Amino acid sequence: MEAIILKTYKRERDSELGTLATRVVEGMDNNPTFPDAPPELAQLRQKLPDYQLAVANAKGRDSVAVSIKKDLKAQIVGCLTSLDAYVTSKCKGDRTMLLTSGFLISGEKGEVGEPTINKLNVELGPPGIVTTSIKRVARSRAYFHQYATEPPASGTSWHSESSLQPKFTFSGLTSGRTYWLRVAIISSSGQWVYSPVESRIVQ
Repeated sequence: MEAIILKTYKRERDSELGTLATRVVEGMDNNPTFPDAPPELAQLRQKLPDYQLAVANAKGRDSVAVSIKKDLKAQIVGCLTSLDAYVTSKCKGDRTMLLTSGFLISGEKGEVGEPTINKLNVELGPPGIVTTSIKRVARSRAYFHQYATEPPASGTSWHSESSLQPKFTFSGLTSGRTYWLRVAIISSSGQWVYSPVESRIVQ
């Protein structure tokens, strides 16, 4: 059976959808396999920071915040659906080409997709100290704990610290400044897999 894109993004939980959308933007941006990507890629790149912020705001269960999050989620899924159709048409079942898009794929019957990181834990410590952690991922030999000083977008510069452990403590950060944090691994297929992004104001 030829490789196909998994359609689970249409029913993903909020944080997982944000993670997948980030993978797709980073996978397709400046990718020579997709030189004529449809406008939904630019739309996804533009809407992603707003969606991630809306997901965080909706955790308080405010009805307006939840409604805004739902509207943005529908737009994100719509962009991914259009990009799915484009990538599928372009790759014609080529597994490697599909993987470079950032989408999760399925090949033979019974095969599972790429690993996912569903939750990022962030702990604020003394001034300038932040700890990030995720659940240990099977067969992952390294974890990349990362932070940015601006909202995630195409071209955002991420400071990265590699570790053998799924938990890492950053020190020397600027008190009172907002940081965006995530953890990444490299899957067995060579693809980068990212946690949801969380933002915190450092003490």
